[in-house]
Order: sequence, then structure tokens, then C-alpha cells
Amino acid sequence: MLKKVVCVSALTVMLAACSAVGVSVGKSETKYETDCSEVTAETVQLSGIQDAEFEKSVNAGLKQQTDSKVVAFDSLAAENSGNVRMGNRCILNITWDEKYNKNGFLSLVEEEYVYTGGAHGTTARIPQNIDITGAKIVKLKDLFADDGYVTTLNRLINERLSEHSDEYKELWEKPEIKDEHQENFYLEDDNLVIFFQPYELSYYARGFVEFPLPLEDLSGYLKEEYRRLSV
Repeated sequence: MLKKVVCVSALTVMLAACSAVGVSVGKSETKYETDCSEVTAETVQLSGIQDAEFEKSVNAGLKQQTDSKVVAFDSLAAENSGNVRMGNRCILNITWDEKYNKNGFLSLVEEEYVYTGGAHGTTARIPQNIDITGAKIVKLKDLFADDGYVTTLNRLINERLSEHSDEYKELWEKPEIKDEHQENFYLEDDNLVIFFQPYELSYYARGFVEFPLPLEDLSGYLKEEYRRLSV
């Protein structure tokens, strides 16, 4: 199927910089339409990381993450074009948001919306938490000194539930960090934000359920090299 419009933005827009390590985040956008679909997909690229090989590896991974989803969606849209109501198209929308860029640490969050027919589409977040200083991709467990962090985080989440009961009154299930949530976090301001995808704890329209936990409260549980995050 021929694409009607193809527009690739080659300009890289500098979003922010971390003066401590000189890392900057840029993004470009690919946008096109076919007879049955619309695609808007952002790609991010880092520059200024001292470890050049690590920077190259991260950028390749970030690009592959977006490109593979676009290719998979094109196939899915072609297969499901008959399921979309008249006048509508299948939709893929990928955006990136820079949440934290200081203290030698970067949190980026990809948000992906896919619609291939039915009452509504699906939305998901896929964070990238990057230790710029240590040149490594970080999962939740990597931040903490021992396995007791799960108990600590669940306790703090429950405390927030009690203190902000109105905000979380629509939850149908008690939040609990499990193995599959190792990537469901990002840093923002002075908080570690744990989030749950739509449908995990509540109905779709409720969206993402987030629990911002002060890094200061977690300082004593962090590995020594990550206590800088709570400063």
C-alpha cells in the first residue's frame, strides 16, 4: 500500500542539557499517512555523553525501539483495516518526554498510543532510565542496596494511598510492585515515580496510576552511587 504523505523531520531540537556531564537530548519526527493508517513517531538521540561507545549503543537502541514499532504497526494496520469504522484509520502515535536530566542521570519516557479498531486504542509507557555517569541502563532494582527495597516501596505506596485517598479512590486492586514492574518508573523533580499501566489497577479512562515517592525518603535504601539523586 502506497503512503500518501511522508514527512521526516531531520532537524534535531535540543530539549535540555545536564551541565554536569554535558548530555543533551534531541528529537526528530517521522509522520505519514496511508489509505488505512496515520503514523506520528518521535525518535530521540543523545549527545555529549563522555563514553562515546555507550552513547552510540544507547542511540542505536532508542532508534531501534521506535523503528521496530513503526514496522510492526504497518503490518498490523494492513491486517486490521477492515475492523476500523468508516472514515477512521488505524493510528500510531509515539512521543518522548524528558523527565529528569541532572546528577548524571537521565529519565526518558516513551508514550505509545495504538488504535487498530474497536471502542478505543491502547496506551503504554516505556521508560528509559540511564545512568550517564556509570554508562548503563538502569532497572528499578539497580538503584537499591538490597532486595528489601520492594517492601520499602510498597510501604511508601500504601502510605501515599492513605494520605491521598481521593486521588486513588477508583482503584480496583491494591498496588504492588512485582517483577514485571522493573522498568515502570522514572525520576522527576525530587521524586521516584512508580507507575502502573492502564487497566492494571483501574479502568482504561483512569489512565496511568502514578505514585511519586520523595527521593529524600529513599536515600538510606539507595546504593551509594545513587544517593546523589536525592541531593
